[in-house]
Amino acid sequence: MKPDPAILRRLQRLERVREVARRSAAMQMAEAEGTLGQLLTLRDRTRDMAGGYRTAEAGMEGGDLRRITAFVDGVGRLTRQTEQDIDIARSRADARRGELLTADRRLSHVSERVEAQRKALSAEKPAEASARRRNWHRT
Repeated sequence: MKPDPAILRRLQRLERVREVARRSAAMQMAEAEGTLGQLLTLRDRTRDMAGGYRTAEAGMEGGDLRRITAFVDGVGRLTRQTEQDIDIARSRADARRGELLTADRRLSHVSERVEAQRKALSAEKPAEASARRRNWHRT
């Protein structure tokens, strides 16, 4: 590839776009991981709550037992629904992690191309002396 300053500028713009895409993917992954963490905490709390009420059933009679059993069954349904939500959130978090890895690879590739273009441009033309230094004998 022939060294060209226009190509370098275009690659630098593309590098900035890729950096924005990587940041966006990182934010989305963090949100998905946060949601997953909240759901895991909710599941654990509902399990603990249901377990606490199950131990209280032993000394109850009649209507109280029926109400507590219905409540514990409702909490169990919540726990099962939360488990399904956890599976969905886990798959979303995995997908977001994959998107972040893809964005990192794309950014890395463009950064390498920018660096190669910079090296090619600097190798093509020697460092120019300032006009003052270059024309010192024509004063």
